[in-house]
Amino acid sequence: MATATASADELKNTSSERQSNGDVTLGNKIREVRSLRGWTLKQMSEMSGLNINTLSLIEKGKTSPSIYTLQKLASALEVPLKEFFEPAEPIQPIIFTQHDKRPDVASEKAIISNLGKGLTSSTLEPFILKMEKYATSGGRTLIHSGYEFVYCLSGKVLYFIQEVEYILTPGDSLLFAAQLGHRWENIHEGESELILVLTPACGNVEQSKKHFYNFGEN
Repeated sequence: MATATASADELKNTSSERQSNGDVTLGNKIREVRSLRGWTLKQMSEMSGLNINTLSLIEKGKTSPSIYTLQKLASALEVPLKEFFEPAEPIQPIIFTQHDKRPDVASEKAIISNLGKGLTSSTLEPFILKMEKYATSGGRTLIHSGYEFVYCLSGKVLYFIQEVEYILTPGDSLLFAAQLGHRWENIHEGESELILVLTPACGNVEQSKKHFYNFGEN
């Protein structure tokens, strides 16, 4: 019994350490982008509408920002959401990323894994979304240019496109013009996972910047 307890504690500590390291990496990246703009914390607070103390904690890696918060920062700093992931590898024509080395952004309700680390443009934005129970796209209708491809890996996700319901279970997919109003929610009793690929109408527009706005907020 003592051994089992020790093992559980060890796993918990390992998970906490991994999250802490991720928070520090993310915080450093946000501070780096802010510094490139020449902004103070106060200026970023004013531009994003976020509390200056919250921003300070994020940059120090002492708190995990929600997807909604990351979106507000990305919008204020005028960078794509993927800018907050780990620094990209040197640009190469072929991108191979090992499963345990994917750059992730975590929030209270979801983890976004960037599959496009190192891509030279935004012609294609591939992600894996791992959503906790009740996670949603924020309850708002998403509209953007280009196309959206969704493939359900696990769980059960309800997509609304033009208010028509599509229930995705493992192996199901959707492909649609993204200017059609859409939103989604995890209706599984546990975690659900999707592959999401965004393709803009032209190759220089970041769709994820709009798409993940308010993600995970009820």
